[in-house]
Amino acid sequence: MRWLIKLAGSADPDGKAPLDLRLTLWGRKDQAHQCVEQMLQWQPERIILSHGRWYTSNGVAELRRAFRWLGNFR
Repeated sequence: MRWLIKLAGSADPDGKAPLDLRLTLWGRKDQAHQCVEQMLQWQPERIILSHGRWYTSNGVAELRRAFRWLGNFR
């Protein structure tokens, strides 16, 4: 299973959303982008990405990194 996670690009330390989630949002990327923009406006310091690592600092930067597949953020 580990090789599938790496192949999909979801492995730590530079993982992104799993392929199934990205496919779920196909056709709704604009809506997903707006949701991530909202999360960035909250200016989180710490975040926990679903089934992933804890980030105890730089939450905004980690969100930008994790959701970069959606495009650029402000």
